[in-house]
Amino acid sequence: MSDYSRSIRENTGLRLMVLFGSFCVLLSLASVVFLLLSRWESIGERNALLMSSAFQCVFAFCLPATFCGMFASKNPGEWLGLTAPPQMKAVIGVLILYVLVLPAMNQLIAWNAAIRLPDWASGFEASLREMEDAAAETTNKILAFTGIGGMLATIGVVGLLTGFSEELFFRGALQKVFAQSRMREWLAIWGAAFIFSAVHFQFFGFFPRLLMGAMFGYLYVWSKSLWLPIFAHALNNSIVVATSHVLEGETLEAAVEGSQGTGIDSFGIAADGEIPWGAIASALATAIFLYRFREYFFCCRKTVD
Repeated sequence: MSDYSRSIRENTGLRLMVLFGSFCVLLSLASVVFLLLSRWESIGERNALLMSSAFQCVFAFCLPATFCGMFASKNPGEWLGLTAPPQMKAVIGVLILYVLVLPAMNQLIAWNAAIRLPDWASGFEASLREMEDAAAETTNKILAFTGIGGMLATIGVVGLLTGFSEELFFRGALQKVFAQSRMREWLAIWGAAFIFSAVHFQFFGFFPRLLMGAMFGYLYVWSKSLWLPIFAHALNNSIVVATSHVLEGETLEAAVEGSQGTGIDSFGIAADGEIPWGAIASALATAIFLYRFREYFFCCRKTVD
């Protein structure tokens, strides 16, 4: 490869143009697919939403990330972090981490949902809550499945496909572009996590999603395998789907709306006025686990080019 061709491939601005340019074009295409499916009365509203979500995952996230990888490297799979499988101890570490961090994350979700803007921004807050309610309504429709077959199909799209596609885009491509620029590693992780949370357009779930995105980013950096944050992301989404089935529709949205449910989403949330001892203990246990065992469970000597 000539020096000129290499400089083109390594240009951060061009990589971002390829990534977000194809994202915008293909997201528009996915929106057209959604409109067509929504008019197909025989498949039902929930199935139309589920199929549209699958199309969006492939078109808006997987394909742009793939195009960016093909532009940036002769080996896009390696560049995106897909060629290095995660170690089994790293998978076990993610399971432990999920259990430890759950009460703290649930409390943060409840706090974020309870944020109130100043009176002068009440109109803006009302608009944000309308967007939040619309997103919650869509989520609940997708999760309103019946039977094991419906649950498996929903896990396949909401859990596995969404986890894979979003990690491919935000960690495999976007964070990688940031990391290979002049940006510091921590800034690349948090920058990708910020955009990851922002594009969901849910302010009252912004901060827990930001921290979750950052955690996925650190898992990628530590393990050098994109499959580890993919597993963590898919695990989180799949548990929400599975528990919504067991608990007859009670979902993570209960915590987002500030209600006290009885499911996994309410575990560790303190009642109003109480000290959130469960969340404090969860945060401390998570910090100790990462400090003491991060290198054993997650770190790998292999490097990503």
